Amino acid sequence: MENIRIRIIDEVIRQFNEKGMKFTMDDVSSELHISKKTIYKEFKDKDELFMETVDYGFSALKEKEAQIIADDSLDPLEKISKLIICLPDKYQNLDYRLIYQLKEKHPKIYARFMGRISRDWKDTEKLIREAMDNGLIRRVPITVIKLMLEGTVEKFLGTQELTKAGIDYDDSLETMIEILLDGIRT
Repeated sequence: MENIRIRIIDEVIRQFNEKGMKFTMDDVSSELHISKKTIYKEFKDKDELFMETVDYGFSALKEKEAQIIADDSLDPLEKISKLIICLPDKYQNLDYRLIYQLKEKHPKIYARFMGRISRDWKDTEKLIREAMDNGLIRRVPITVIKLMLEGTVEKFLGTQELTKAGIDYDDSLETMIEILLDGIRT
């Protein structure tokens, strides 16, 4: 991906984190000291920019997941926990509690985001099976675990409840994985 495209995407993420969906392309162009025309030369419209931003973020997530899987200092349960609550380093400060704003105003982008969450569980499923085979967790249907996790994350992201309660997204993920793993631990 070209440098200017990455700079634009990074600024969109920063603006979203700061203002939610209330930011404008003028905000992005002003911060980057480029014209809106330059933005629209790179992306045909705001939807394309947002779709690519989602894909870019999930590519960074896959890189982070690969690092976790390759880390031999972690046991299977630690890897499972880290994979499930994994956030790319670049997006650690993103306020994921604002994702709910996409649901009504940009349903296609929200659907893309949620679709990316539910895809590619292959490595996590392999680790869960390994943990079951080693007697670290009870044998439970992996589909149930996956649906529970996806449902929880979707609820976290699809409502304002965490924000209203003043609960940090990262903290809620950590609590969720502790509850899940303690519930299936042998």
